[in-house]
Amino acid sequence: MQTLDPFFDQQWSEALESSLGTIDEVREIQSENRPAIKVFYFEDLPETGTLTAVTCGLSCASHPDWKHGKPELIVSLDTTDRSWGMAVGYFASAFFNEKRFSYGDLFQLDDPFSSESEMNAFFVFAPSFLDQEQATFQLPDRTIHLTGMYPLYNAEIELYQRIGLKEFWHADGFELYNPNRMKIRVD
Repeated sequence: MQTLDPFFDQQWSEALESSLGTIDEVREIQSENRPAIKVFYFEDLPETGTLTAVTCGLSCASHPDWKHGKPELIVSLDTTDRSWGMAVGYFASAFFNEKRFSYGDLFQLDDPFSSESEMNAFFVFAPSFLDQEQATFQLPDRTIHLTGMYPLYNAEIELYQRIGLKEFWHADGFELYNPNRMKIRVD
């Protein structure tokens, strides 16, 4: 199992706090036989009532498609439930060195991420409230691009795959921050 750089946590948390504000809580999750991933939580970001979680550790992985930087994942929802951030951290650990976490990719569990919603999948896209420059961080040993994770219902996966990210993103009823939004349907 790969050991993560002990200095990275401090560098990354300092970079995030200088950009996003104070980290309110740190949790850790680890998939079997994979590196542990920390999850940094920011309350009321980008607005009051929105919880944002950012992974710490995915960018220690290697993938041949990562040419101009490495991802760390971000999820923002109108919730107080930390399960959403832990789910994102789980995927970062479970697919460490395996998946690209590129725009359009899907990640799914059999069970819902949270007791407040039936959603059990995420798709990957740009962060919801940061532009490309704000979502790019230059650390001493790497460039990190924050990569957004957006929850889906199991029943929406086939639709998402059929119509694609752009159409799904612009579909009526798609609400970025609502973990209890209505299921998207396209006639």
